[in-house]
Amino acid sequence: MYQVVSIDEPMWPSLREMFDELGEPPQVLTRDSPHPLVVHEVMGQLTFVQEGSGFISLDGDERAVKAGDLLILSSRCEHAFLSAVDGELVLRHWHWPAALLETDRKILTWDYRFSLPGAAVSAGD
Repeated sequence: MYQVVSIDEPMWPSLREMFDELGEPPQVLTRDSPHPLVVHEVMGQLTFVQEGSGFISLDGDERAVKAGDLLILSSRCEHAFLSAVDGELVLRHWHWPAALLETDRKILTWDYRFSLPGAAVSAGD
C-alpha cells in the first residue's frame, strides 16, 4: 500500500531540514544509475523527491514523479526509482523502524523494466 502527496513549494525547506535531521544522506540518481525493484518486509518508508524528475514503480503501478512529491510506502510495497533522461533525481528517504535499515531490504530484480513512455530502459542504456 502507498500514497503519493504533492507538497507545496513553500514547505520544501522544512522537509529538507526534517530529512537532514533524520540522518539518511540524499540518494542522487542519474539515468545510468541502477534501478532495482526492492521490498521491505517490515519497514515502512517515506521518500521526498527533493530535486529533479523521474519515474517510480509502486506495487506495479508506474508513474512520473517530480520535485515536491512525498511518497508514503507501507511495508511490503515493492518499489523502484528511475531518473528522467536528463538531469538527476534527488531523493530523501526515511525508513522506520530505522534499526532494520541494514537487514530489511530484499532485491527482487536488479534491473526493473519500466514501461511508461519516456521511462523504458534496458541494461546498458
